[in-house]
Formats: sequence, structure tokens, C-alpha cells
Amino acid sequence: MLKRLGEWIYQNKFKTFFAWIVVVLALGAGAVGLGSHYSQSLTISGIPSTDIQSTLQKEFNQNPNAGTMKAVIQEKNGDVTNDGTKADVAAAIQKVQDKYGKDIKSVANPYESNAVSSDKTTTYVDITYKKDANDVPRKAIDGVMDIFNDKVKTANVKVAYTGSVQVHEFEVGGASEVIGIVIAFVLLLVLFRSFVTAGMPIISALVGLVSGILLVTIGTNFLTMASVSQTLAVMLSLAVGIDYSLFILNRYKTDLADTNGNKQEALGRAVSEAGASVVFAGVTVIIAVLGLAFAGIEFVTTMGIAAAFAVAFAVFSALTFLPALIALLSKFIKPATKTVDEMAQNPSKITKFLTGHPWTVIVAVVVALGAMAIPTHNMRLGMPYNGSLPEDRTERQAYDMISDKFGEGVNSPLVAVVKLDTDKDANQNQANLEKIAKHIASLKGVKTMQTLSVDQTKAAALQEQLTAQAQQQMTAQAQATGQMPTQAEQDAAAAKIKLAIMAQAGRQYMVSDDGKYALMLITPTKGSEAKQTTDLVNKIKDYSDTTKSKYDAKITLTGINAVNLDITAKLNNATPIFVATIMILAFLLLMVVFRSFVVPVVAMVGFGLSLLASFGFTTLVIQEGFMKDVFGVSKGAPLIAFLPIIVTAILFGLAMDYEVFMVSRAREEYQKTGDNDRAVTVAMQDSGPIVVTAALIMIAVFGSFALNSDPTVKSLGLALAFGIFFDAFFIRLLFVPAMLKLFGKINWAFPGKKNS
Repeated sequence: MLKRLGEWIYQNKFKTFFAWIVVVLALGAGAVGLGSHYSQSLTISGIPSTDIQSTLQKEFNQNPNAGTMKAVIQEKNGDVTNDGTKADVAAAIQKVQDKYGKDIKSVANPYESNAVSSDKTTTYVDITYKKDANDVPRKAIDGVMDIFNDKVKTANVKVAYTGSVQVHEFEVGGASEVIGIVIAFVLLLVLFRSFVTAGMPIISALVGLVSGILLVTIGTNFLTMASVSQTLAVMLSLAVGIDYSLFILNRYKTDLADTNGNKQEALGRAVSEAGASVVFAGVTVIIAVLGLAFAGIEFVTTMGIAAAFAVAFAVFSALTFLPALIALLSKFIKPATKTVDEMAQNPSKITKFLTGHPWTVIVAVVVALGAMAIPTHNMRLGMPYNGSLPEDRTERQAYDMISDKFGEGVNSPLVAVVKLDTDKDANQNQANLEKIAKHIASLKGVKTMQTLSVDQTKAAALQEQLTAQAQQQMTAQAQATGQMPTQAEQDAAAAKIKLAIMAQAGRQYMVSDDGKYALMLITPTKGSEAKQTTDLVNKIKDYSDTTKSKYDAKITLTGINAVNLDITAKLNNATPIFVATIMILAFLLLMVVFRSFVVPVVAMVGFGLSLLASFGFTTLVIQEGFMKDVFGVSKGAPLIAFLPIIVTAILFGLAMDYEVFMVSRAREEYQKTGDNDRAVTVAMQDSGPIVVTAALIMIAVFGSFALNSDPTVKSLGLALAFGIFFDAFFIRLLFVPAMLKLFGKINWAFPGKKNS
């Protein structure tokens, strides 16, 4: 079927081009008409920290998903409480309320809420939007920042922004893709020694990339897709699109020589032979990324769906658009210069060494990759946080300013929701809450514990009333005695007001109106990425078992830290199941395709080695900061929690690509001659250089994304680039051929199969 497709396209190249034009225009119209609706949120349902958020909304009228922004203001050489800065801040707040009041729920004046650092150099304005963070209009975000920049920012006053809204607009495209494409073109130029031929895989990949991304963009109108889905789709589509086109084009050159220049027959054979491997490789990648749905995590599933569509279009383009391009520009493509016999009789020094010393190669590969895998033992996982962003990003500047002046934990507080025993009276629950709060406050890693909470509207009105009464009493006393009250008397009066407010409210801790839940705010000492904060969250979760049995009060944590840890835990639980599932399926698939038990076993063992090595080296760079200046890592931080499962899926698919292209060539030669040594030699000489070029292209594309300033994109790019390097150069080009040489004819033994 594929052979007939290739020959038909040779005769109907312009029809093929026209069909692709129609497809791209239709997808483009759909994308423009429906628009793009990528989400910045990476939260998931089905975990305690997100499930409890509906309780916060219902019982305390707090929307944890509401868009928030902090405008952090810092006097470089002065006091942020001076009258001029106060007036500027007040003017900015007033203008924000006047202009964006319909979008904003509240703006907290820092001088009234006492959000001023102890050295009086820094303060911050808290802005809460009415809509969820992902739904806040872009103009309401940029507009607020413009107002503060205009009203407050001066040569001596620095203003930076952070929050749950995306203060730095997400961008995909640009430098990363361009750099990757340029490097890929240079590598193809070295391989083919022709500008036209080298450009064909690039053009084919770009056609598949544009089509796939347009479809993914349309899909954002029907599925909630995280913005990183688009980055992943672009990265993967570009890399596999170039590689798949490279394999077909190279095979066309070989078949052109074997058919004595018959271009139509050569194209049909190339699409049949290399095209079949491309289909298998593409389907393997698609199955791997769609398998992410097994994790049961929404944003991970949609990332897999986006990647699957992108890869599918890369395969379609390689099988249809590229052949049409070859047919159009066939006069520029020269046949291969070496025959199969010449390859078998004149192997390179590397091939000679590999076939002559397979045990040496195998042991060296296992030792090298095993050493690289050692740091995996210390790998810590977390979610993206602003402290790991580049220093020129406003979110990083705001994070650092708050951390320096207020403490790192202020950037990511914990919210503890305590479910109470309604059979107990209010006083008993208050007493139990006091004990719980006291214990949590004593834990290592807690900076502050806020439990006092009277309804703010009632409290403000009550305090104003009682303060006015106290002021009248003190004024009357001063008039009667001729002396102003002492400081001790003023403090006593303030204490009475505080007690009166608590008495009026009837409770010391924030308790819902129905008495079912209480709320506590915990500010950790360290930031969300710190091990101490992780330990603190786990200690509070463990303590919940005690409070449940002792007070019949269950503690559920939410907030950035708690959500991140719950996501990480769910991903950790899902990853082993996912890996086992795809490896079993791939084993069965490879067994059927190659009719062999040895080949799939070697493939799985090799993949395990390269995967652990890539995780180990990524941990060394991202988490431990090894050569961080070389790789552009801003600050050592835990690996992104979803990185292992995403990287496993993609690397597995790509590793099987190279496995298929290398082993299928060996099997093809073995079936013709029955000589296993010759088969390994021909595979190394024929497919080896192509796998090297393809791997270098992959590394270039993924590595170019590692130049991105976003830590999530950088981590993915680095992990995938390292993974391809280890898998292609150590496993598929050394370990697998050495094992094929070692096992000999046993490689191809299979029940019911007659061997040559």
C-alpha cells in the first residue's frame, strides 16, 4: 500500500501539494475563528489539596483559584512609608479601582494592612480579581502594571509583580525553533552535501508542525490544555518531523542507486521500506504519549493528546508532502555512492571494534550509564516556582524582594482547613483548635501561625465603634484630670477592645457559620522548593491522624506547597504503572514485528539504562546546579514533578524509533543472507550515520528549547536532549549492535519461524 502511495504521489505531486494547501488553510481558518485558549494552570482534581477548595468557597466565601497579583514596591535608598510614596501608592490604587473596578474584587492598601517590611524599605499591594486566574482579561493584568509603573515607579522606587495571574505573557516560538532548525539544516547539509536536499526534511517538518499546532490550537476550545502542551507539541513535532523525513529521503537515495535511476520506483520503494518504519515509529511515539492518560492527571493527559496530534501530522507530512517534494526536485537528489556489498566489505574502525569486542562495548556502556544514573537516587520533584526564574523576569524580582524582606514562606503560605466535630459545643472546639494551633506553631519550619479571625467587615466596624468610645473616655479623663492617659493605660484599652471584638464574634478562630470548619494560615520559614517546607507539610499531614483520633478534627492542607506535593505524590504513584504498561506493550509489539524474543528484551534493558542516565544527569544539572552557567540554569531547584513521566513517554517513543531503524536494517540483511555478522555490519554502516545525524538533530532541537528562560521548558529541553544523547549514542549505536553480534542467530529465533 505504501509503495503504491509513493508511486501515485510521484505522478500526482501537484495534487498532493494542493491537498496540503487546503488542509493548512482550513486548519488556519479554524484556529483564527475559534481563537487560542491555553491555560496557565497545572492544578488537578482528585487530590485532597484541590478537593478542599470547594469547601473554602462554600464555607468561607474564598475562591482559591481567583486571580491575584502582588505589586511589590521597594525604596532603593529610603523609607517606603514616606508621604510621597504613600501618596503615589494611594493614587495608583485609586486609579486601578476606577479603571478596572469591574474586573477587580479588592485592592489592599499596604499601609492599612501593615504589609511593610521591618526596615521600612519594602511593601506590597495585594490585588484580587473577581475571575479565576486563567480567565482574567489580559488588559486588566497589563493595565494594573502600567498604572503602578506610571504612578509609583521612579529612579529610586522599584516595582515588580507576581501572582497567580500570568504577569509575564506566555510565548512560544522564536529563537528556540530558529536555532534548532539552523543546526538541523547544517547537519543535513554535511550529510547530503546539497542545499536543496538538506532543505527538504526541514520544509516537510515545518508543514507538519504548522498543521499539527493549528489543530492543537483548535483543540484548546474543547479541552483545557496547559500552555506547556503547545511547547511540547512544537518541540516533538519539529524533531520527529525532520528525523522521519531524513530516513525516507536517505532511503530514496539508496533505492535510486539500486533501481538504476528509476525515480518513480525508487520513491515507491523508499515510502514502502523506510515509510513502514516511520509509521511504526510514529505510532510508537503516539501510543507512548497517549499512554500518559493512564496517570489520571488532566493536564498531563492533554499534554499527551497535543503531542500525539503533532506527531501524527509529522508522520503524514513525511509520507505524503515529502514524497511530493522529492518528485518535484528529484533532479537535485543524487543516488547513494556505496552499495551494500561495499558497506559489508569495508566497515569503519568503530564497526570493526564493536563486532570484534562486543563484551568490552557492553561492559563499558553499562558502567558509563550506571555512573550517570547515580544522582537519580537524590532526585527531588516539585512544581514550577518563581524563585527559579531568570533574574531579569519581574516574577523572580518580586519573589526575591519578598523573600529578602518578609521571608521566603510569604510567597507560598499554607492554608489548613480543620473539619470539626459538630457534636461538641463551640467552646470545646475552640479549646481543641487552640491546642492544634499551638502544636503546629511549634513545628520546625513554621514562621507564623495566624488563627485569629473575626469577619473583617464586622471587625472593622466594631473596632471603629469601640475605639471611638475608648477615645471619648480617655479625652474625658484628660479633661477631668488634666493629664493624658499613660502608655500602659492606652495598651490596656486596646486589649479591652481586642477582647470585646473576640467576645462579640463568639470565637477566637475562624470558624464557618455552620460550625463545621475552621481555618488557619501557616507561613513557612522557607520557600516551596525547600526540603524543610516539604517536611513541614508531611508533618502536618501526619499530625492530622492524631487530631482525628484525639479531637475528631481532621486537617486538610491547601495552598501552593500542599497542592504541589499532592500533584507530585500522584505523579510518583502513576509513573511506575505507566512505565510498566508501555514497556510491556512495546515488548509485545517489537516481538511481533521482529519475530524475536531477544531483540525486545535488549531494547527494554537498553531503554532502562539510558532513561536512568538521563534522569541522573538532569538531576545533577537542574537540582544540584552542576555546570549551571553552561546550561543557563538560574538556580538549583527540584525537577518539575511531571518531568519524569513526560520524558519517559517521549524518550521511549524516540528510543524505539532508533531501535526500529537500526534493527530493521539488520533483520532485512539477515533475511537476505542468513549471515548475522554481515547484518550487524551493514546496519552499522548504512543506518548508523543516519541515526547519528537524526540523533544530533533531535539533540539540537531539544537543546535549543533548553535556551528558553522558562524553567519548565528548559528542564524538558535538557532532559530530552540528554536522554537522546545517551540512548542514541550509547544504546542504539553501541549496546544494541554489540548484543546483536553477541547473540548471533538466536536474535532471530522464534517459535514457528524457519531461520535461514
